[in-house]
Amino acid sequence: MNDLKPIILDNGITLIHPLRTVDLQGINELTDNLFEILNDEENTEFIPEKRIENKDKLSEQLLGVTLQYHQKLGYTHFIRLKANNEVLGQINIITPKAVKLTSAYNIENSWFIEYFLNKKVWGFGIMSKAIKAIVENMKIQGVETISALCMPENIASIKILEKSGFKRIKQFDLKQDLYQI
Repeated sequence: MNDLKPIILDNGITLIHPLRTVDLQGINELTDNLFEILNDEENTEFIPEKRIENKDKLSEQLLGVTLQYHQKLGYTHFIRLKANNEVLGQINIITPKAVKLTSAYNIENSWFIEYFLNKKVWGFGIMSKAIKAIVENMKIQGVETISALCMPENIASIKILEKSGFKRIKQFDLKQDLYQI
């Protein structure tokens, strides 16, 4: 199974949604919001390979999101603050098909989740609630195994995963541990 219906979650304060046509129409604002997150050293301390150095590269990646969706390789979701429509974070859901194609994961029949949140809203429980809701929605849609990779020193992310029901399974590589639900 590599299909996932779009996940749209609205708690009155934040809105979680996949990339929409309206987002592409406002690509500059979306790019600015994501660049603030992904260009920041503190935000990407534990995932330096995801750090973006220029907005053009980020714009290209956003256009690639639609390709991933249509090829059933991944589903990107954004967390927006409803009051001003600002993107606060991003959640990427990687399908088993993409995992199989990516030698870095080498795990069969598992979906992977990764996430980023703007440091200015750390500590408010936004990502904990978002990941828990996304996982619940994925389970309702029939997803059986969901995995995440996390560095042992990234205590905040470990707490997010544990609050969402993930358990540490094993050391994945020299830098990261594997968590699964």
